[in-house]
This record gives sequence, structure tokens and C-alpha cells, in this order.
Amino acid sequence: MIFGDQTFDPERRGGYLVVFVLGGYCLVSLAVWLVKRPGQPDPWDEQTAADLAEGNCTPVCHRCLTPHDALVYFCPECGAPVGDYTNLLPFPRLFSLGHTLRIGTSGGFKRSPLIVGGFILLAISEYAIFAPVYWVMLFRNISRQRHAELSIGPQPPSSNAGS
Repeated sequence: MIFGDQTFDPERRGGYLVVFVLGGYCLVSLAVWLVKRPGQPDPWDEQTAADLAEGNCTPVCHRCLTPHDALVYFCPECGAPVGDYTNLLPFPRLFSLGHTLRIGTSGGFKRSPLIVGGFILLAISEYAIFAPVYWVMLFRNISRQRHAELSIGPQPPSSNAGS
């Protein structure tokens, strides 16, 4: 059998067949494992689940947990984007992106390679040639956070001797 300019001998064809069968077996095993794994338990009671299903709940800000009206785009307390469609509407989207990018330069966030990489890519997509200016501010904030953690030092474990 000739494919292009290369000839495939029976041993190579058999090797490809084995790799193909093993890959298929791995994909099927992964699919079966995903389907049969136990579901996550609900973090709330039946009353909360019923209220969520009915839609009678008061929305709260994901950042400061302040209740807000369902029709607002931003939290009245902290300014975080909380509306259902805030990131989809053209004008409020600008404020939502600004809020996210401000967290990188002046707010506290969990430092992980994935989050820092997300800030870097978001800066490239939003700021284009000015992204290096944002990166300087981002890494300055990361350095500030690291120095603050080091100056506080390790916290001693709290003991509940009186209880």
C-alpha cells in the first residue's frame, strides 16, 4: 500500500492499528468513568433548592455578598459586575472589563499561573500595544502582595483552650 511517496509495511500498519485501538479504548474508558462517577451533593437544603427553582431568591453580589436588585448591572456596595447580561452588553461590558483589570493591578487575588496568564492575555486583547504598561502594574501588584505576605509571617495556630 502506497500513501504519498511512502510505503507502509505490515508491521507499521499493525502498530498504527494498535495505537488506534488503544486510543479508542482510553476514550471509551474516560467516557464511562465520567458518566458513572458520583454526582456532587447540593450545598444547600431542600428549602433553598425549592426557592432557587421558583426564582423567589434575592440576588447577592459574588464579591461582597450584598443583596441587590435583580435588574442592576453593578453592585451598589463594591461596584462588581452582577447583572445577568453585563458582560454581553456593549457599554456595561467596558466597565466590567475595567473592574476585572483593576483587580489585577490594585486588588488582591489568588496568585496562580493560570490567573496571571489570564490577566496577561486579557491585557493583550484589550490594550494591544499598551499591554506592557499594564503588565508592569500587574507585576508590581504581585510583588506588593508577596512582600505583604512575607512581612506578616506565618500565623500561629489558634487554640481553643477555653472551649
